Amino acid sequence: MRVLVALDDDYRAYRGVISAAIRVLRPHAKAEPVGVDGLAQHMERFQPHLVVCTRPNTVDPEGIPAWVELSMHHSRPTRVCVGGHHHELTAPLGLEALLKIVDDTEKFIQTHGDCKGC
Repeated sequence: MRVLVALDDDYRAYRGVISAAIRVLRPHAKAEPVGVDGLAQHMERFQPHLVVCTRPNTVDPEGIPAWVELSMHHSRPTRVCVGGHHHELTAPLGLEALLKIVDDTEKFIQTHGDCKGC
């Protein structure tokens, strides 16, 4: 399970903490923090199953099993897509909710492989 955490440089501390938390709480997962600049190259190199990003998936729509468009503002929802199923979370995304998305993504790729969808 590979998770790419791509947040704007204004939130570089968050991307480091999020990646570290995923690695500690889901030891089988590889989580890598990166900036959003050069996102396509990071995705090509790392081949993530899940991307947590402050931007929507304009790099490879429908080309990745799961994508979280993480809102850093309380007034905008966080958008989640796992296996083509979309939903929004209106509250700030907490660690427990993020770990559930990691787990849901892992279940999806175990049953569908690297099937694309988001």
